[in-house]
Parts: sequence; structure tokens; C-alpha cells
Amino acid sequence: MTASLTCRKVASLEAGSVYAWETAEGTTGNLLIDPEGSIARPCTPEGIAFGAMLLDKNTGNMENPDPDPGLRRTFLIAASAIFQEAGRWGRLPDKITRTYW
Repeated sequence: MTASLTCRKVASLEAGSVYAWETAEGTTGNLLIDPEGSIARPCTPEGIAFGAMLLDKNTGNMENPDPDPGLRRTFLIAASAIFQEAGRWGRLPDKITRTYW
């Protein structure tokens, strides 16, 4: 089975960069990357973080994982893809597409 993920930056705010993500299966969400580019949190489309789940790229730890395994997995994949591209290009990317098997 092939799955894909698309993330695109939709806003740059004082609180950080907001990314909208979508999978080929139709799952969608938003995440906020802090201004330092090291913490990812689920957020609203307006960039308001919610819940306690976060991924810290400096420690490689996810804190307070959401109990929904699908949401947790997709958030982790989206945040990781954004962090990987930021590391590769030296800045947060505008758009990312990933395909998984």
C-alpha cells in the first residue's frame, strides 16, 4: 500500500510557522513550528496550539502523545518531514511531499 503526505506552509506568525498537512487518505491537520524551528505542536489553521502533544527535534522526543494512534503517527511523520527538510535546506520549507510504502 502506498501512502502520501503533503505539508505546506500557510502562515508565518510571531508564534512560528503554521503548516497544513494532508494524507492521500484524506486525513488533514495543522501544526505549528516554533520560531526557533525546534518544537512542533498540533494547532488550529490560525496557529493556536492545542493539546499537550509536541515533538522536540533537539531531544528527539515526543511529549504527551495523543491517544489516537492515527493522529499521533501522522503528526510525527509531518513534523519529522518538516524538520528533515529544514535541516537539509537550512530554513523551514514552503512545501513538502512524501510518499511511503
